[in-house]
Amino acid sequence: MDTFLKIQKEKYAVIGDSHGCYYELKELIENIWSKYGEDTFIVSVGDNIDRGDYNLKTLKLCMNLFYEGKFIEVQSNHMNKFIKWLYGKNVKVSYGMQKTVQEFNSLSNEEKEKLRKEIIDYYNNIPLYLIVNDNESVVAHAGIKDNMIGKVSNKIKSFVLYGETTGRFLENGFPERLDWTLDRKVDDKSPKIIYGHVVYNEPYINKKCYGIDTGCVLGNKLTAYLPKEDKFEFVKAKKKYYTF
Repeated sequence: MDTFLKIQKEKYAVIGDSHGCYYELKELIENIWSKYGEDTFIVSVGDNIDRGDYNLKTLKLCMNLFYEGKFIEVQSNHMNKFIKWLYGKNVKVSYGMQKTVQEFNSLSNEEKEKLRKEIIDYYNNIPLYLIVNDNESVVAHAGIKDNMIGKVSNKIKSFVLYGETTGRFLENGFPERLDWTLDRKVDDKSPKIIYGHVVYNEPYINKKCYGIDTGCVLGNKLTAYLPKEDKFEFVKAKKKYYTF
Protein backbone atom coordinates (compact mmCIF):
# COMPACT_ATOMS: atom_id res chain seq x y z
CA MET A 1 0.00 0.00 0.00
CA ASP A 2 2.26 2.79 -1.24
CA THR A 3 0.04 5.46 0.23
CA PHE A 4 -0.84 6.91 3.61
CA LEU A 5 -3.73 5.74 5.77
CA LYS A 6 -6.04 7.74 8.02
CA ILE A 7 -7.41 6.07 11.14
CA GLN A 8 -9.49 7.10 14.16
CA LYS A 9 -8.51 5.61 17.50
CA GLU A 10 -9.65 6.67 20.96
CA LYS A 11 -6.66 4.99 22.60
CA TYR A 12 -3.39 4.09 20.90
CA ALA A 13 0.28 3.54 21.63
CA VAL A 14 3.21 3.79 19.21
CA ILE A 15 6.13 1.37 19.62
CA GLY A 16 9.67 1.87 18.33
CA ASP A 17 11.84 -0.46 16.21
CA SER A 18 11.88 -3.95 17.74
CA HIS A 19 14.31 -5.60 15.26
CA GLY A 20 13.44 -9.18 16.11
CA CYS A 21 13.24 -8.62 19.89
CA TYR A 22 10.13 -10.79 20.19
CA TYR A 23 9.97 -11.14 23.96
CA GLU A 24 10.48 -7.43 24.61
CA LEU A 25 7.81 -6.49 22.06
CA LYS A 26 5.32 -8.99 23.47
CA GLU A 27 6.02 -7.81 27.03
CA LEU A 28 5.64 -4.13 26.11
CA ILE A 29 2.31 -4.72 24.35
CA GLU A 30 1.03 -6.74 27.31
CA ASN A 31 2.17 -4.00 29.72
CA ILE A 32 0.31 -1.36 27.69
CA TRP A 33 -2.87 -3.43 27.59
CA SER A 34 -2.63 -4.13 31.32
CA LYS A 35 -2.11 -0.47 32.22
CA TYR A 36 -4.24 1.36 29.64
CA GLY A 37 -6.79 -1.27 28.60
CA GLU A 38 -6.85 -4.05 26.00
CA ASP A 39 -8.69 -1.74 23.61
CA THR A 40 -5.50 0.33 23.22
CA PHE A 41 -4.56 0.06 19.55
CA ILE A 42 -0.89 -0.70 18.89
CA VAL A 43 0.98 1.18 16.15
CA SER A 44 4.53 0.23 15.17
CA VAL A 45 7.05 2.47 13.44
CA GLY A 46 8.28 -0.65 11.60
CA ASP A 47 11.66 -2.42 11.42
CA ASN A 48 10.44 -5.39 13.39
CA ILE A 49 12.95 -7.71 11.68
CA ASP A 50 16.76 -8.00 11.22
CA ARG A 51 19.58 -7.84 13.78
CA GLY A 52 17.67 -9.65 16.54
CA ASP A 53 17.28 -13.36 17.31
CA TYR A 54 13.55 -13.89 16.68
CA ASN A 55 12.81 -12.11 13.42
CA LEU A 56 10.17 -14.36 11.89
CA LYS A 57 8.54 -14.94 15.28
CA THR A 58 8.31 -11.16 15.78
CA LEU A 59 6.94 -10.65 12.29
CA LYS A 60 4.33 -13.37 12.79
CA LEU A 61 3.25 -11.70 16.06
CA CYS A 62 2.77 -8.42 14.19
CA MET A 63 0.86 -10.14 11.39
CA ASN A 64 -1.44 -12.00 13.78
CA LEU A 65 -2.24 -8.83 15.76
CA PHE A 66 -2.83 -6.94 12.49
CA TYR A 67 -5.40 -9.47 11.27
CA GLU A 68 -7.04 -9.41 14.71
CA GLY A 69 -7.53 -5.65 14.23
CA LYS A 70 -5.33 -4.71 17.21
CA PHE A 71 -2.17 -3.52 15.47
CA ILE A 72 -0.68 -1.83 12.44
CA GLU A 73 2.86 -1.01 11.38
CA VAL A 74 4.06 1.47 8.79
CA GLN A 75 6.49 0.67 6.00
CA SER A 76 10.17 0.69 6.97
CA ASN A 77 13.53 0.26 5.29
CA HIS A 78 14.42 -3.17 6.72
CA MET A 79 11.02 -4.63 5.92
CA ASN A 80 11.05 -3.04 2.47
CA LYS A 81 14.41 -4.65 1.69
CA PHE A 82 13.24 -8.07 2.93
CA ILE A 83 10.17 -7.84 0.68
CA LYS A 84 12.44 -7.15 -2.30
CA TRP A 85 14.48 -10.21 -1.33
CA LEU A 86 11.31 -12.32 -1.12
CA TYR A 87 10.43 -11.18 -4.64
CA GLY A 88 13.83 -12.48 -5.78
CA LYS A 89 15.34 -9.08 -6.43
CA ASN A 90 19.09 -8.58 -6.10
CA VAL A 91 19.65 -6.94 -2.71
CA LYS A 92 22.76 -6.86 -0.56
CA VAL A 93 22.15 -9.11 2.43
CA SER A 94 23.88 -7.31 5.31
CA TYR A 95 24.81 -9.04 8.56
CA GLY A 96 21.66 -7.79 10.30
CA MET A 97 19.44 -8.95 7.45
CA GLN A 98 21.34 -12.24 7.21
CA LYS A 99 19.76 -13.33 10.49
CA THR A 100 16.25 -12.98 9.01
CA VAL A 101 17.27 -14.67 5.75
CA GLN A 102 18.86 -17.60 7.63
CA GLU A 103 15.69 -18.08 9.67
CA PHE A 104 13.62 -18.07 6.48
CA ASN A 105 15.97 -20.44 4.61
CA SER A 106 15.87 -22.93 7.51
CA LEU A 107 12.22 -23.63 6.69
CA SER A 108 11.06 -26.37 4.34
CA ASN A 109 10.30 -25.38 0.75
CA GLU A 110 6.57 -25.72 1.44
CA GLU A 111 6.80 -23.54 4.57
CA LYS A 112 8.91 -20.97 2.74
CA GLU A 113 6.46 -20.58 -0.12
CA LYS A 114 3.48 -20.31 2.22
CA LEU A 115 5.18 -17.74 4.46
CA ARG A 116 6.57 -15.79 1.49
CA LYS A 117 3.04 -15.23 0.17
CA GLU A 118 1.70 -14.35 3.63
CA ILE A 119 4.43 -11.77 4.29
CA ILE A 120 4.06 -10.14 0.86
CA ASP A 121 0.25 -9.98 1.26
CA TYR A 122 0.72 -8.44 4.71
CA TYR A 123 3.19 -5.84 3.50
CA ASN A 124 0.90 -4.88 0.65
CA ASN A 125 -1.73 -3.99 3.26
CA ILE A 126 0.34 -1.69 5.46
CA PRO A 127 0.63 2.05 4.76
CA LEU A 128 3.64 4.17 3.90
CA TYR A 129 2.71 6.35 6.89
CA LEU A 130 -0.23 6.81 9.21
CA ILE A 131 -2.37 9.85 10.05
CA VAL A 132 -4.22 9.37 13.34
CA ASN A 133 -7.34 11.22 14.47
CA ASP A 134 -7.45 13.94 11.81
CA ASN A 135 -3.82 15.00 12.10
CA GLU A 136 -3.55 14.61 15.87
CA SER A 137 -0.41 12.60 15.18
CA VAL A 138 1.48 11.18 12.21
CA VAL A 139 3.54 7.98 12.40
CA ALA A 140 6.31 7.51 9.83
CA HIS A 141 9.28 5.19 10.09
CA ALA A 142 12.14 7.68 9.67
CA GLY A 143 9.95 10.78 10.06
CA ILE A 144 8.09 13.10 7.73
CA LYS A 145 8.05 16.84 7.06
CA ASP A 146 4.83 18.83 7.36
CA ASN A 147 4.71 19.67 3.65
CA MET A 148 4.75 15.92 2.87
CA ILE A 149 1.77 14.97 5.06
CA GLY A 150 -1.20 13.92 2.96
CA LYS A 151 0.95 13.36 -0.12
CA VAL A 152 2.84 10.47 -1.72
CA SER A 153 5.75 10.49 -4.16
CA ASN A 154 9.01 8.62 -4.66
CA LYS A 155 10.85 11.44 -2.90
CA ILE A 156 8.48 11.30 0.08
CA LYS A 157 8.74 7.50 0.25
CA SER A 158 12.53 7.73 0.30
CA PHE A 159 12.43 10.27 3.14
CA VAL A 160 9.87 8.29 5.15
CA LEU A 161 11.87 5.06 4.86
CA TYR A 162 15.43 6.37 5.15
CA GLY A 163 15.43 9.98 6.39
CA GLU A 164 18.33 12.23 5.43
CA THR A 165 22.03 11.39 5.85
CA THR A 166 25.28 13.22 5.17
CA GLY A 167 26.95 10.18 3.60
CA ARG A 168 29.41 9.97 6.49
CA PHE A 169 29.48 7.43 9.34
CA LEU A 170 29.81 7.88 13.09
CA GLU A 171 32.26 6.02 15.34
CA ASN A 172 29.52 3.60 16.43
CA GLY A 173 28.90 2.55 12.81
CA PHE A 174 25.66 4.47 12.32
CA PRO A 175 25.25 6.74 9.29
CA GLU A 176 25.47 10.41 10.22
CA ARG A 177 21.88 11.61 9.97
CA LEU A 178 20.55 15.10 9.47
CA ASP A 179 18.08 16.14 12.18
CA TRP A 180 15.07 17.12 10.08
CA THR A 181 13.17 18.20 13.22
CA LEU A 182 15.40 21.27 13.79
CA ASP A 183 13.81 23.35 11.03
CA ARG A 184 10.24 22.45 11.91
CA LYS A 185 7.89 25.34 12.65
CA VAL A 186 5.04 24.32 14.95
CA ASP A 187 1.81 25.80 16.22
CA ASP A 188 -1.25 24.51 18.10
CA LYS A 189 -2.52 22.72 14.98
CA SER A 190 0.77 20.95 14.20
CA PRO A 191 0.53 17.17 14.60
CA LYS A 192 2.83 15.17 16.79
CA ILE A 193 5.21 13.27 14.51
CA ILE A 194 6.33 9.93 15.92
CA TYR A 195 9.16 8.04 14.27
CA GLY A 196 11.90 5.46 14.72
CA HIS A 197 14.90 4.56 12.54
CA VAL A 198 17.35 6.87 14.33
CA VAL A 199 18.68 5.28 17.52
CA TYR A 200 18.70 7.33 20.74
CA ASN A 201 19.54 6.26 24.29
CA GLU A 202 16.37 8.01 25.47
CA PRO A 203 13.33 9.21 23.48
CA TYR A 204 14.27 12.33 21.53
CA ILE A 205 11.66 15.10 21.70
CA ASN A 206 11.93 18.25 19.62
CA LYS A 207 9.22 20.52 18.21
CA LYS A 208 6.42 17.97 18.72
CA CYS A 209 8.55 15.26 17.07
CA TYR A 210 9.20 12.08 19.03
CA GLY A 211 12.06 9.74 18.11
CA ILE A 212 11.35 6.45 19.89
CA ASP A 213 13.92 3.95 18.60
CA THR A 214 15.92 3.40 21.77
CA GLY A 215 18.07 0.54 20.50
CA CYS A 216 16.47 -2.49 22.10
CA VAL A 217 18.38 -4.84 19.78
CA LEU A 218 21.61 -3.09 20.82
CA GLY A 219 20.94 -3.95 24.47
CA ASN A 220 19.15 -0.77 25.62
CA LYS A 221 15.33 -0.79 25.72
CA LEU A 222 12.12 -0.88 23.69
CA THR A 223 10.00 2.27 23.91
CA ALA A 224 6.31 3.04 23.45
CA TYR A 225 4.76 6.50 23.36
CA LEU A 226 1.09 7.20 24.09
CA PRO A 227 0.29 10.52 22.38
CA LYS A 228 -3.00 11.27 24.16
CA GLU A 229 -1.59 10.59 27.61
CA ASP A 230 1.83 12.08 26.66
CA LYS A 231 3.47 9.14 28.44
CA PHE A 232 6.22 6.66 27.68
CA GLU A 233 6.44 2.97 28.54
CA PHE A 234 9.66 0.97 28.41
CA VAL A 235 10.88 -2.61 28.49
CA LYS A 236 14.58 -3.28 29.04
CA ALA A 237 16.35 -5.46 26.50
CA LYS A 238 16.91 -9.04 27.65
CA LYS A 239 20.44 -8.87 26.20
CA LYS A 240 22.55 -7.22 23.51
CA TYR A 241 21.54 -9.01 20.30
CA TYR A 242 23.61 -7.05 17.80
CA THR A 243 26.64 -4.81 17.49
CA PHE A 244 28.02 -2.99 14.47
